[in-house]
Amino acid sequence: MLNTLYRQMMFPESTAFFLIVLVFSSGTGSSEELIKVTETQETKAEGSCVTIACTYKHGYDQNIKLLWFKDPNYDRDKKSYTGTIVYSNADDRPQSPGYSSRVEFITGKAEEATDYWRKCDLKINDLQKSDSGNYSFRIDSDTKYMSKAMNLTVTDNRCKLNIDPSEMKDSVKEWDEFSVRCSTSDSCPSNPEWILHKPGQEPKRMTSPIKEITEENNEGKKITKLKIKPTWEDDNMMLSCRPAKTQDSCLFKNITLSVEYKPKKAEATVRPVDVKEGDSFTLSCTSRGRPNVTMSWFKNGIKKTQLVEWRLHDVKPEDNGEYYCQAENKHGEVQSNIIRIIVKYGPKDVRVTQAVNISNLKEGNELKLNCSVGGSNPAVHQFNWYLNGSHIKQQTNQILFISQIRPEDKGSYHCNAINSIKTSQSNSLQVSIKYLPHQIKIDGETSVKKGSKVMFNCSADANPPPNSYSWKHTSISESLPLSFSKTTGVLTIDTVTIRHAGTYACTVTNDIGGKEKSINVTVLYAPSKPMLAMKSEKEYGVISITCTVESSPESNLIVSGPSDLRSMRENKMNISKSDNKVTIYLNARESDAGVYKCTADNSEGTNHTEEELLYAPKNVSVRSEGKQMTRHELTLACNTQSKPTPSSYEWKKIFNGELTTAGRSQKLHFHSLQTADSGQYICIVNNIIGEAKSLPVNIKVKLGSLSVLYQVIFPIILLLILIALAIFLLRRKIIKGSQNNSRENLAMADAADSSRGRTADFYTTLHSPGPARAQVSSARPASNTQQVYSEITLPQMKQGCAKPQEYEEYSSINYVTLDFRRQHELAKRASDDSSTAIYSKVFKNKKSQNSSESELHDYENVSSACAPKLPLTSTDWESDTSEEDEVKYTTVSCTDKPGVREPRKKSSSSSGTTSSEEDRTAYSDIKT
Repeated sequence: MLNTLYRQMMFPESTAFFLIVLVFSSGTGSSEELIKVTETQETKAEGSCVTIACTYKHGYDQNIKLLWFKDPNYDRDKKSYTGTIVYSNADDRPQSPGYSSRVEFITGKAEEATDYWRKCDLKINDLQKSDSGNYSFRIDSDTKYMSKAMNLTVTDNRCKLNIDPSEMKDSVKEWDEFSVRCSTSDSCPSNPEWILHKPGQEPKRMTSPIKEITEENNEGKKITKLKIKPTWEDDNMMLSCRPAKTQDSCLFKNITLSVEYKPKKAEATVRPVDVKEGDSFTLSCTSRGRPNVTMSWFKNGIKKTQLVEWRLHDVKPEDNGEYYCQAENKHGEVQSNIIRIIVKYGPKDVRVTQAVNISNLKEGNELKLNCSVGGSNPAVHQFNWYLNGSHIKQQTNQILFISQIRPEDKGSYHCNAINSIKTSQSNSLQVSIKYLPHQIKIDGETSVKKGSKVMFNCSADANPPPNSYSWKHTSISESLPLSFSKTTGVLTIDTVTIRHAGTYACTVTNDIGGKEKSINVTVLYAPSKPMLAMKSEKEYGVISITCTVESSPESNLIVSGPSDLRSMRENKMNISKSDNKVTIYLNARESDAGVYKCTADNSEGTNHTEEELLYAPKNVSVRSEGKQMTRHELTLACNTQSKPTPSSYEWKKIFNGELTTAGRSQKLHFHSLQTADSGQYICIVNNIIGEAKSLPVNIKVKLGSLSVLYQVIFPIILLLILIALAIFLLRRKIIKGSQNNSRENLAMADAADSSRGRTADFYTTLHSPGPARAQVSSARPASNTQQVYSEITLPQMKQGCAKPQEYEEYSSINYVTLDFRRQHELAKRASDDSSTAIYSKVFKNKKSQNSSESELHDYENVSSACAPKLPLTSTDWESDTSEEDEVKYTTVSCTDKPGVREPRKKSSSSSGTTSSEEDRTAYSDIKT
């Protein structure tokens, strides 16, 4: 909208943008200019570079967002600037890909003003014409500000350079010829120039005699070709092609020359120079070569390792020797200088030996002890003697000498040999005088570190000397069995554990008697890994976080959480501290959720542990148990990780876009599934920190076997039955209507039997289906007359029909009218045609029972044409009278119209027999 307004006011684009910046920068609430862009307009050639000088005033916000925009626009809906992001230090506003390899952001303390101003320069290399536009710098923190725009115009560069990539090589061997071409457009006034320089040096035009430059014009280009035979000193040399006489380094096209050569001058050094036993020293080898050289180290001429730096740990005198390195690549090898290593070490194998026999020493005798040394570099310059662990100041020589021994001189003697490297202690030698045990002493540290080795020496003044020593350990928790020497009174614990803390008692015994002395031993150990525990104190409605640790001495415990220290102090209700235990009581809030850390430290070390104690439900998943079929049980179980435990569960069902509540417990149970239960289900879990949702679980309830039977198969069967019944009734209605139409025409005139109509019986027998006919036949009385009816199959009605013939015989005449109707239109046509009525003259003569077949009068042939086709089923016609007459009907012949199909359907007529065979009525076949 603003852009449209500006266009209507006919403001230039740069002026409109400047007004936008002024309008929105005023929203910061301050008129102070926080960003300064030195230039307002720059014009650069294509392929060159530009640096936009910029400074901004910053505060102490460490999360400030710095962005350079090209052609920014303010989006009122999003309340932020949009446009091409040339540079960004914010992850949510990434840099545009087209600038990722061409842009440099230059920052640091500004040369001017105070410490609050910093540089925000933007350098764009390899300028393209699409880079033209307005550039502004934006700071986004507690204070938001957009700078004034700098307008950049990129113009065409007819001298744009191009280096032929086909001639570029990764590396070239020393003294091998290397050539490369640099070309520009033919419209450029001069050929490009080649210059040679090392990184950090000023470029100079090449004048070396081993280099050749040629110029040529080809294919509309001006080409300058460089040929060079480099030496190893040309390695990493920068070959730069530039337009003639230009000083704009941004227009240069650079190639770094990589020259392969054999190693040059290997040099070996050692750190530190003074090597002591137990220390470490490092041997370093340096050399130049391409490809990179491989370094090998030799000791006394034997190859030891293949490293650039060889570090030796825990040095011993055996490491003395001559060391040198060898640099090697595929072009050759070179050997370094020799380094001689002499390891200095302290006195070794220091022992106290007897200069005189002290086995039967008595008070007043002299005592001589010798401190012998097995080896030392440099030599020992001082000896110290100790009696029962106490330094004997007067004795500083290698030989300890006491002219007259006293009871107080009896005890354990040892010496220390000292040189400039270290002090070595000897073994102990016990010197005794014969007297009763007294002044029992226990030598040894009473505060020992866990894991160390400790020795306790129990001694006493006695004469004769003690013949046995015993040690006993007691503590609050348990007493440990000890391993000690009964003859020397020395108790040694190779590896001190926590259980070794307690009281140790030494009992010294000689032939006269024994005495006991005790010491308390404390085991010092660093804190164990602290244990963090969270508990809901329902009685007080708070959360307790407890940290416990084991250590000696007691540890200082500090518990920290996701909230800052001040917030924790404001929130906590109480803090309880005891030996190596601290408990914090909190009114838990959402801000308290996260990882808690407990740190324990004492004089022996520090340890800590971290654990996520308070967090909203996460990893919510739904597990389905049961079959997804109708009439089955199904259970959806909601599982999650939550501290504290969830306070509520809620199940939501999504079906057809609607969201409904399905349950409020951890498990959603369906006792008998229905298809209506199908849908997507979501489990929502809550605790005092927050809530989480599971992924939707799709429930598709399928029909079970019984359901399919009840809901699908039975309805289909019922439908089929109804359809069959409907068809049956419809067909019966059609047949009944057809029978009513033919009833009047198909009748026997002048029937002899007045009680039973032959016409009706004929109709029923002819048209009724099998079962119906059987019922009618069974209902009638048995007849003594067998009647035979023929199957009549007639074609369609023909147009030319003959008039009925009439035959008259002796006593009676019966007329039979055969009227075959098919459809309404045929019936109408038949009514107009007199030939549709066919008459037959029937001769019926009463005869005696003994009459022969020859006496029977046959009926004359009756001819019928074009009667409507009405198929008749095979039917048994049975007489309903008990006549004793046998009647034979003549053959009825129907002549078909030419071209009409003549279906023929034959069926043998069935006959009914009675006890009386006197009369027989036979009907002849009707042929079609």
